[in-house]
Amino acid sequence: MQLNPKALGLTLGLLAGGAWLVLMVVSLTTGVLDQTVQTIGGLHPGFSYTWGGAVWLVGMHLAGGFVGGWVVATVYNKLSA
Repeated sequence: MQLNPKALGLTLGLLAGGAWLVLMVVSLTTGVLDQTVQTIGGLHPGFSYTWGGAVWLVGMHLAGGFVGGWVVATVYNKLSA
């Protein structure tokens, strides 16, 4: 069975970006888990605990998730062939 690298990349990118979008919106609007989000977000370059930082973080995870999914699918296809 072959994996589609583009599909896996888009899926992982959307899941990672969507998860951070929900987490940041909930944290910024309610203050729930704000310390946790700030701590984990601080590990990302250019992160700030603002709405702009939320957009930046979501974009980073969309791109990173896509690249990660693409690499996993490509390596899997090479090893399973």
